[in-house]
Amino acid sequence: MYTYRGADNFVNAAELSAPRHARTCLRADNSMSGRAVWPVVTQFSLFGAEAASPDLADLDGVLLAGGLWARSAEGARLSVVVPDQWRADALATAFADRGVSAPDAIVPAEAGFGVRTAFAPALVEHAARWTRGANQGLPPAFTLSAGGLRLWAVTAGRRDDVGYLLATAEADDPIHRAAGAQLARLGVAAVSLAQRGGPGWRVTSARRLRRLVELVGVPPAGAEYDWPTRL
Repeated sequence: MYTYRGADNFVNAAELSAPRHARTCLRADNSMSGRAVWPVVTQFSLFGAEAASPDLADLDGVLLAGGLWARSAEGARLSVVVPDQWRADALATAFADRGVSAPDAIVPAEAGFGVRTAFAPALVEHAARWTRGANQGLPPAFTLSAGGLRLWAVTAGRRDDVGYLLATAEADDPIHRAAGAQLARLGVAAVSLAQRGGPGWRVTSARRLRRLVELVGVPPAGAEYDWPTRL
């Protein structure tokens, strides 16, 4: 569908509604009609991470990938270990965007880089949702936001030969199963992997990969080879 914009100029209506930084347009002149058409090459979902304001609830995506809560008298802290510098940098930025950054947000870890928030009072309620006494578990009525999906991809997403894998810490625990259910709810139904390539959820079809790209938005710096792409 095209929208008229003045004499002999037409613009794709989807382009008009897409966020400005998420539009890539190529001008193509129609030699038969003399009209200029601007087709949309990439458009991110109006309900995706790019369109939403950062929210502390988005940190749920880090927990699907194996994040852990700690508590102190100063509040609660979320931490996770990631294998790549770009992931650590992107998570540290995400924590800062949500007002819970720590001065030592990135620290060396045996398996890569430890990334953590500050001990923040604002995180106490979120930590309480995920903990039962000394144990960590799935919150009741768990719902993953598009921002949470993006942070899951930042923490533990990667391309493979078949599609795109969103890793989880365990193969078949309640958190793993809930993660798969939330992918389906968001229109990105995936296949559960327990052993080879897993644990996690693999998105394979072209349609679902397109939907995933729309939801997670633009790749963080350095993530190009680990970020989902359209087939």
